[in-house]
Amino acid sequence: MKRTKEKVTIKELRVLGSYGKMYHNAEVYPHSLRKLSKDVKKSDTTAIAIAALLLSQILTPNAVLIPVPQSSGKADYTLELANTIRVIRQDCEVVDILSGTPRKKLYDIKKIKTSLKGVRTGLKVKESADCKETLQAHSDIFLLDNVVNTGFTFNRARKALRKYIKIEPSLLAISATSNWLN
Repeated sequence: MKRTKEKVTIKELRVLGSYGKMYHNAEVYPHSLRKLSKDVKKSDTTAIAIAALLLSQILTPNAVLIPVPQSSGKADYTLELANTIRVIRQDCEVVDILSGTPRKKLYDIKKIKTSLKGVRTGLKVKESADCKETLQAHSDIFLLDNVVNTGFTFNRARKALRKYIKIEPSLLAISATSNWLN
C-alpha cells in the first residue's frame, strides 16, 4: 500500500545531514547521523553533548528553542538537548511549553498503518505557559527534534503554537530522511 503524505511547509529546516549518512567531519563524529539520532533518543549523555555541539554551530544567533515532546507526552531528550545547546550557545533561550497525550511511537504506528491520518498527538501549549513576549521578541524560533521523517510531529506542534501565538517556527533536527533533503 502506498503511504499518503500530508503537505508540510517549514519556514526553514536546519539539520546536520541525511539520516543514514555519515556526519561530514569524521574527527568530530565518526558514526552515522542515524546512530547519533538514536543515541540521543536513548538519552545517552555523550550523544546529547555531541549533538548539541554540532547543532549549536548551525543555529542562528539569539534563537529560541522549543523542544518537541516525545510519545510520552513530555519533552525528555529534546529538552535535555535544548538545555545543552543553551549552555554552549549562551545567546539562545529554551522555552519548554509543549506537552502531548501519551501515545504509541509514530514509528510503530507507521509499521501498521499506511497513513498517520487520524493519529492524535494531543500536542498543545501547556496551561502554565507564560512566554508570549519572549516569542514575539524573537524572529528565529525553532522547534527542536531528533529526526525529520514525515513532518507529522512538526506540523502538529506548529498548529498547537499557532493557537497560542501567531508565529511560524523553523525546525532544527539532528537529521532528516532523504525525502526532505532532495
